[in-house]
Amino acid sequence: MTESSRSAAPGSDLPEFEALASEAVHGSPAGSKQTKYKRFTLSDRVEHLLLLTSFTVLVITGIPQKFLPAGWAEFMINLMGGIEVVRIIHRISASVLIFESVYHLFAVTYKLLVLRRAPSMLPGSKDFVDFLVTVRHNMGLGRQAPRYDRYNFEEKVEYWAVIWGTLVMIATGFILWNPILTTKLLAGSAIPAAKAAHGGEALLAFLAIVVWHLWGVHIRTFNKSMFTGSLSREQMEHEHVLELERIDSGLQRPLPPSAAVRRRQRLFLPVAGLLFATIILTTYFFLTYEQTAIATVPPSPDRGHVFTPATPAPEAATDAERLAVLGRGPAKAVPHEITGRENCLSCHGLGAIKPFSSVHAELRLGNESCLGCHPIATSTPPLTAQANAAPSYFTDIFPVFQKRCVACHNATAKLDLTSYASLMKGGAEGPVIVPADVEGSRLVLVQTMPLAAHPTRLTEQELALVRAWVQAGAPEN
Repeated sequence: MTESSRSAAPGSDLPEFEALASEAVHGSPAGSKQTKYKRFTLSDRVEHLLLLTSFTVLVITGIPQKFLPAGWAEFMINLMGGIEVVRIIHRISASVLIFESVYHLFAVTYKLLVLRRAPSMLPGSKDFVDFLVTVRHNMGLGRQAPRYDRYNFEEKVEYWAVIWGTLVMIATGFILWNPILTTKLLAGSAIPAAKAAHGGEALLAFLAIVVWHLWGVHIRTFNKSMFTGSLSREQMEHEHVLELERIDSGLQRPLPPSAAVRRRQRLFLPVAGLLFATIILTTYFFLTYEQTAIATVPPSPDRGHVFTPATPAPEAATDAERLAVLGRGPAKAVPHEITGRENCLSCHGLGAIKPFSSVHAELRLGNESCLGCHPIATSTPPLTAQANAAPSYFTDIFPVFQKRCVACHNATAKLDLTSYASLMKGGAEGPVIVPADVEGSRLVLVQTMPLAAHPTRLTEQELALVRAWVQAGAPEN
């Protein structure tokens, strides 16, 4: 950024920028103070505008989401129309950023391979020397400030920081956009790791723009070349004196012959067009691969008095499993048919019929998790053991654990379900089976909690077997 921003790519010396490009505006002679030096093409400026717009919208819609539930963040989200609107706008802006990044890649490649522009944004030894000279100069230890070429070391650092930051944001954003696909390929811990990296990089980029870019470009020098496309001779003398000397002496690299450019275009454009279309279509496929939880609970149509519990709400807890163990107990079954009424919260949301308890409100449970805890009232599935007889641990119970549980709960984990002895011993948090006490047995209780707390679910018949076995005293039979 600084004056160059990301659009000033490696090799972005422009086709118009050669010795003859110093021709003055309005007929002023070359080399006069009125001379305008072409610096950025219309394509470069449009790229910069897309980057500026998408980045600004991403910050405005993303930072409040990072800092929820802070009051100012909720205020901003409500001001923008609610979380659903904010998420949609954020994703549209992210798509624009991805498109602009792909276009930028091909624009840079075109300038390097077809126009044979110099890779002027690549760092070199002079940049390191200029950095040391700048530090000495700013500390008052040296009188001479560095003499810069087309891009100075600050512009190069900021350019590559934008490149790196964009790659991080796209990669982590894709993970958060497609969490189900991600967990098929990577460990589940990739999701919170991506969330932390995405939010941290976004905050870092925002602070860098405010502290570094705005000061260096719009306050200290007010360089407008990325908007106007050109610089005055006075600005060139101050910021790019080495390039100006090259132009004045006629040593600026000339344009390649038109025939050579056309020959390279015939090879480059079809290949680049095919690759560009492939990348865009692939990106579209991944961005629409799965429908994640972008919708939140709709507001209740009845905006009257909100239900107030008679007893004080318990202290907020982030551990859903611990909260359930502390007193919620098993969830009640749904006492009615639900066919055609799968949207439970349309009737049972806060302020409606039998609203959420405080536990539900604190955990922010959505409609998709209701039936994960509240089973549909049906007749108890038949047991495989004889009626009135306790299920057999070895015949009925252990095969269930072996099928559903031991992949995670084995000798290498905190809870081992591979044997009767280890099962009755329990885990790091104590016993998971309390003989003859179904509701006090943690192993049974976790099956009534939201999927986010314990994603593995036994079938109704398997859970009925386990409950019957526990109620019978959990014998080793």
